Amino acid sequence: MVSRTCLALFVVAVTWFAITAVHPVGPAWLLWATIPVSGPLAAVAFWSVSRDRALPAPTRRFWRHLSPIPVLVAAGQTAQAADVLAHPGARTSYTGSVMLCLDGLALLCLIFALARLPVGDSRPGAGARVALDAGTMALAAALFIWHFGTRPALRDGTASTVLTSLALAVLAILVVFALAKVMVSDYAAIDRHGLRILAAGVFVAALAPMLQPLLAGVQARLFMAQIYLPLVFWFAAEAAGSQARVPGSRTRPARRRPYSVLPYVAVAAVDGLLLVAAWQGSDDMVAVAFTAVALTAVVAYRQTRALQDNRLLLERLDHAASHDGLTGLANRALCHRRLAEALSGPCPVHVALLDLDGFKEINDTYGHEAGDMLLTWVAGALAGAVGPGDTAARLGGDEFVLVLPGTTCAEASTVIGRVMAGLADPVTVAGRALRVRASIGVACGRHGDDQDDLLRAADSAMYAAKRVPGSAHLHAAAVAA
Repeated sequence: MVSRTCLALFVVAVTWFAITAVHPVGPAWLLWATIPVSGPLAAVAFWSVSRDRALPAPTRRFWRHLSPIPVLVAAGQTAQAADVLAHPGARTSYTGSVMLCLDGLALLCLIFALARLPVGDSRPGAGARVALDAGTMALAAALFIWHFGTRPALRDGTASTVLTSLALAVLAILVVFALAKVMVSDYAAIDRHGLRILAAGVFVAALAPMLQPLLAGVQARLFMAQIYLPLVFWFAAEAAGSQARVPGSRTRPARRRPYSVLPYVAVAAVDGLLLVAAWQGSDDMVAVAFTAVALTAVVAYRQTRALQDNRLLLERLDHAASHDGLTGLANRALCHRRLAEALSGPCPVHVALLDLDGFKEINDTYGHEAGDMLLTWVAGALAGAVGPGDTAARLGGDEFVLVLPGTTCAEASTVIGRVMAGLADPVTVAGRALRVRASIGVACGRHGDDQDDLLRAADSAMYAAKRVPGSAHLHAAAVAA
């Protein structure tokens, strides 16, 4: 209901604006009449959403912090309207101290609300990527604010007006940065569609005043604020309505956005301004060109970081696909691949299959966490015993395997000895010192041998080793003899 009323007020404002542009009709204050009505209506929409107990607390807090903003903006523009009506035809900026102070408070409220909005991304480097994207947009906004707002104020305004305009420009840039940060991040706290509408309203409010010079040759009573502010208030009410239509129990989950076009839009806008400034021979050409180069450098750096992050991600995915998640050793698939590569070469390869005796009892007695701790400790002993080119793998459960390519029987026995020495010390599990008993079967393979046969031979030797008291290792050739 509030959104439809704000839309109707916007239509009235645009219609009356168009009629006045052709031929002035009625008193000048009618052009401003929709603003002091639309602003409080948008505030009511914000406040209503903030009182909805079905929404999460962060969501209600966000809309509550936004509630004063439409009232402050409407009050500031009403003060500007009073200045315009009191000085008709002056064609100055009419940026009085009251309006500037109220707009400054509104910007501070918006920054505070956006800063408190819980957004985040746990992926490595996400914070830097978001900061670079938001910084790109803020830098582009700073250039447009400077070119169309601050620079004319420095040239034509009084000292107090210039200082206040500069302060507002800084706040506006901070708003763009905060809003851009939210737009390129995860935003689970509020409805995505509502946030996009709200962002559109903020950008209209930030950029529309730059179009005021286009009305220089039209009716003196026409100002861009007379039509863009009702539009902004309608966007605000519609954003609140979108949130209200998504109850907390059905709030859409956050969606990670690996790609955003907003920084590239910012670069394109600055490049367009550079072309216009060059064509017009603007005295602001150096600042525009410097900003364009800076934005290009930031985007290039951002892309370089993205490529590095993608490479690291691919490496992590490849490691996760070929290694055991608990122990970090090679998994069954990588073990079989390494063994097949070793058997395809000219040198012999030794395979050692290791099984922990009594592991099930330890798992049942002390729990799975204790069992996992024991497996990790055994994996560390295996990884410390093998050398470069060897493979230590976990086949599953408490079964481990060593692939030792290019080794003699004596060299393989030396590696097995290091493993047995690493397992000889007691390990503390659930507050108790336990001694691990391991049985190891060793088999030797050569070029062309079948790896399944080789593993079966090592498995037979391992089961034979289980019949030997304490930790033991046996070679398949000795067992066969």
